Amino acid sequence: MEEARIVPYFEFLDSDPVSLQVAHTGRSFRIHRRLLHAKSPPLIAALDSNLKEGQSGVYEFQEVAEGTIARFIEWAYRGDYPATVSGTNIGQIPTLLESTETNIDKKPASTTPKSHFTPENHPLLVHIRLYMFSETYLVPDLQQLAYEKVAACLTDLDKPKSLDTTLVVIDALRLSFPRLPQHDRLLDWLLRYAAYCLDKLREQGPFHDLLEEFPTLSSRMMMSLGPASSPPWRTTQPTNLFGGYPVK
Repeated sequence: MEEARIVPYFEFLDSDPVSLQVAHTGRSFRIHRRLLHAKSPPLIAALDSNLKEGQSGVYEFQEVAEGTIARFIEWAYRGDYPATVSGTNIGQIPTLLESTETNIDKKPASTTPKSHFTPENHPLLVHIRLYMFSETYLVPDLQQLAYEKVAACLTDLDKPKSLDTTLVVIDALRLSFPRLPQHDRLLDWLLRYAAYCLDKLREQGPFHDLLEEFPTLSSRMMMSLGPASSPPWRTTQPTNLFGGYPVK
């Protein structure tokens, strides 16, 4: 794939800024109008309309996290985004950390306050949120980049080696499956990955809860699963099917 075109500063620096606001926190991030026009036609169309967004110059996101908006703006200006976002000031272009670590089974080497991974800043979930944002707001270059970063995360991981990382993979499936189109290429990639590391996932109660909540997830994974390694008369039934979780 060709690299996304970086918009030269002289093409947008003389345009007025507009604001992208996160509804549940009220925090706003500013971006030059012409740059936003080059990156996301649906967003600029709303801001150029006679609707409330056009009148106020503010586009409000109802179900998008602050970090996703910050990374989108970082990518719009610089052509890339890191997984970790530092503190930001309301109304200013966000400051992002330079680290682009993709190995999701390790803690970051550099230390900043609260630098450990959480559901909000874990690289795998960060990239998936950017992918879904790009799907909604028609940002194909960012969507391709996020897709590649998800693939790099899971390729480096191979299979989860810790409980925390296994649970993050389950969170990734829970985040993606109900929100992405059923024939989306990233969703297909994630389901094939889940089938590959099923031996790790099936030990966790939350994975079984997920399968119960979304039965079609099982049928989609089935296309990538192989036969059992041995017949039932040569197999010992485990005493605890879900690792540390009690059998329901």
